[in-house]
Amino acid sequence: MNQGTRVPEPSERDQSRRDNALLQFVGFRLDREEYAIPITTIQEIIVMKPITRVPQVPASIEGLINLRGSVIPIINLRRLFGLTPRDFDDETRTVIVNVAGRVLGYVVDEVTQVMRIAADQIQPTPVAVTAVASRHIAGLARIEDRLLIILDIEKIQLPGDLDALSS
Repeated sequence: MNQGTRVPEPSERDQSRRDNALLQFVGFRLDREEYAIPITTIQEIIVMKPITRVPQVPASIEGLINLRGSVIPIINLRRLFGLTPRDFDDETRTVIVNVAGRVLGYVVDEVTQVMRIAADQIQPTPVAVTAVASRHIAGLARIEDRLLIILDIEKIQLPGDLDALSS
């Protein structure tokens, strides 16, 4: 070995592997923006099913569906994020997630793709983003010339609002 070559310490190699680790996400659209959530939280993606409306719940909660005998609360991410409402169409999907033992469905405009993103491509939410918006965002990833918003699915659960559906 020549004197100019330095062998990285094991801890440095481990950190480098973590930084370059590929994480899998499912991408989807809301309005004209692209979002993603970790694939490990997704149970399945389904076409829209009939939704049973529940009175006196926040507008972001569409209601409940029966999925193979399980009753699942459905949250409309457009409404939750304050986007202009739109009618469901052939591209509208419900992303069923399982987070911390709770199964929920999120209505999205369109599921786009499964993607692998290197951990070091994900950047923290900028300070300029409002506190309300940033509580749902885990980070941002630059994919070619696009910016992808990675959601923190655990913080979107709305536990207080969903407890109203359980009682």
